Amino acid sequence: MKKNINEEWIKDTALLFYQIFSPYYTDEKFNKKLVTGGGGNSTLCSTWTQLSDKFLSYRISKRAYHLLLNLISDEDRSAIVKINNDVTISKKIIYDKYHKLFFNNAKGVVNRKKNGKYFHFDHNPSNKKVLTLLKSKIKGQKGTKKFLNELTEYVKKVQTIDLITVEEDEVRTNADSKLKDNKMNALERDKLIKAEFYKLHII
Repeated sequence: MKKNINEEWIKDTALLFYQIFSPYYTDEKFNKKLVTGGGGNSTLCSTWTQLSDKFLSYRISKRAYHLLLNLISDEDRSAIVKINNDVTISKKIIYDKYHKLFFNNAKGVVNRKKNGKYFHFDHNPSNKKVLTLLKSKIKGQKGTKKFLNELTEYVKKVQTIDLITVEEDEVRTNADSKLKDNKMNALERDKLIKAEFYKLHII
């Protein structure tokens, strides 16, 4: 039952963004206003974040995985299980016992580490880039059942949430900031930090 609910959620998300970006509903001037916001923090970016958080896949970089094992106690390592390319981490590790390793509003590697933060959850690619990709995918398409099904599958894979080191995040962030509105896609950002990733499950 839960899987069906998730599928309906994804379909509704795909339909929402089709309606926003389809030329049959809106125009370029309207679209530009929708994505306006400092640092990509527009209402539309926030909408995507809230919706996609229900279904996006998580990954953890190889560097982040090994660093985490080094920073936690021997006893707590049992809460992290790696089987082949899948890593499972207990929520208690991230949100309770080692919360400060993952969450702090400080900017830059030095300040983050000074405040105890060594890891970052990064939306890959950025939310603003996702909106660009969705707009490009939808442009000129009619809302047929076939296309909406295709868009639903695309929405599932257009972005991942990556648990990476603060050093890896800074490299990505600095490169993206230099490109202004033309942000990098996921593959370009992966190549930039030369990272290997495992699929991540937080339970």
